[in-house]
Amino acid sequence: MQASSRRFVLLGGVACLLPFRALAAERLHIGGRHGSIDFAIGDSKVFRTTGSFKDWQGTVLVDDGDAARSTVAVKVNTGSIEMLDPQQTAMLKDVDFFDVAKFPKMTYASSKVTRTSDSTLKVEGTITLRGITRPMALDVAVTDRKPDAAAGARYARFRGAGSLKRSEFGMVKYIDMVGDRVDFSIRTDAWR
Repeated sequence: MQASSRRFVLLGGVACLLPFRALAAERLHIGGRHGSIDFAIGDSKVFRTTGSFKDWQGTVLVDDGDAARSTVAVKVNTGSIEMLDPQQTAMLKDVDFFDVAKFPKMTYASSKVTRTSDSTLKVEGTITLRGITRPMALDVAVTDRKPDAAAGARYARFRGAGSLKRSEFGMVKYIDMVGDRVDFSIRTDAWR
């Protein structure tokens, strides 16, 4: 038997020993072209400021056999923040808030994924904003799944929700007037 044939047989044997679920994981793509990251600031239902990030991308590794092996990683271009009022947009890009010149990226990386029902997950991870990393949990719903979707086609829709305190990231200006809590809403299609 030639060396290349032996190598092929050996690699094939090793592949057979791998757990099946390791081969079943799907790497999906998410981002601003197929979704949105929206946020609302303010503790009051009367006075809430809303906005969104337009430029972001990420990957989702989905393991249907073992949700705990699934992962999420997202990068957001902080300069893509957009509010209804251009003055508010400029203010949030400035040093008192996102300081986009110094911190052009915000990232999220999951550390634990737990299935909570047939179509919902709890995603725990960390968000890094303005050079500060803090824990952040997201409640995620998965709908309109198409496991047989072709490469380049939509696989599923994800909707996530979470919150953070902006003071934990050094954004304390106007907290007494507007509030500290920021609620996030993420809606995106995931593509193969």
